[in-house]
Amino acid sequence: MEDTNADVSVGLGFSRAQQQLKALASSNLASTSDEYQKQVQSVAKQLQRCIDQIQQLSLFSSNETTDDYSTSELKLILATAYLGDVLQKTTLPNTRVSVLEQALTNYQKFLATCQDLSIIKYTGKVQKAKQADAGQTRMQKIERFKQQRAMEQETKELEARLMGDDDDLEEVERELAIKLVLLKVHQVQDDIHLVERELEMARQMADMKRSRDEQQDDRAPSSEWRLDPHSYNVDLQTGQQTRPIFNERGQPTRPFVLTNNRQMIKDQVFRPGWALPTMSVDEYLQQEQERGNIISGGGKEPEPKAEIDDNDYDALDAEVVKQREWDDFKDDNPRGAGNMGGNRG
Repeated sequence: MEDTNADVSVGLGFSRAQQQLKALASSNLASTSDEYQKQVQSVAKQLQRCIDQIQQLSLFSSNETTDDYSTSELKLILATAYLGDVLQKTTLPNTRVSVLEQALTNYQKFLATCQDLSIIKYTGKVQKAKQADAGQTRMQKIERFKQQRAMEQETKELEARLMGDDDDLEEVERELAIKLVLLKVHQVQDDIHLVERELEMARQMADMKRSRDEQQDDRAPSSEWRLDPHSYNVDLQTGQQTRPIFNERGQPTRPFVLTNNRQMIKDQVFRPGWALPTMSVDEYLQQEQERGNIISGGGKEPEPKAEIDDNDYDALDAEVVKQREWDDFKDDNPRGAGNMGGNRG
């Protein structure tokens, strides 16, 4: 399929790109959808084609000012800035670093062109606010925001005059073109800081992903056999020759078990021939108690024997009778009398 925009003039191509930008800004599609990304790629190609034509024509020169260009030519200054805006809408994660670098390059080209035409004073690098003076930075942002809002209001008024019955439409259109360039300068100077921050984070993420992939490649198993082909072919138990465990290619020829007899024998050196205790007595009792093998507590303690009152003669007589009966029982049943022939003391 032939490219229908190949022979289109740079002015007409830029007008088509502006229309596509307006349609893209008012689109209800999600920024991550395929259809939206196709539109983004289409606008980017159209703007890149315009930029290539501008460079081929060597349209802008540092030896000239805005007074030397027509109104339609002044509008073309915005091509690189628009391309930087469109490139930021690309959501492909694998190419995010290169896309941000291209967007930053186009922004810098736009500011450099504005400097060549004496529209602004640009030193090649946007000055960053000092972090130490946060209050001054905040005031500068507020002032820049107010200036940007004022310029947006002026462009709307000029667009309204252009759509009306103004007598000097050419002057209005030219003033609108310059105002749009100045407004875009303010926007680009703010966007450059955001692009630089995102570019730094994107590079860090790319480096982390690269290092993670390299670690995975190092841990990946090799397709080659890494076993030593020169292995022992003597049975350690019998001492007889056996077929080798591995062949010349390092592949196992028979089942085998990996053991560490050397370390086991080394651990047994200078050890006694009997089993050593593995815990103390207190630890053993604590373990048995946790298992429930030790019964603690028991029944109620016996009540202490009540003392007999000396004036209670009946109780005293009863105690005496009890002691006599116990003595008679011991006399009739000496110690050891119940044993059946053994352990008589």
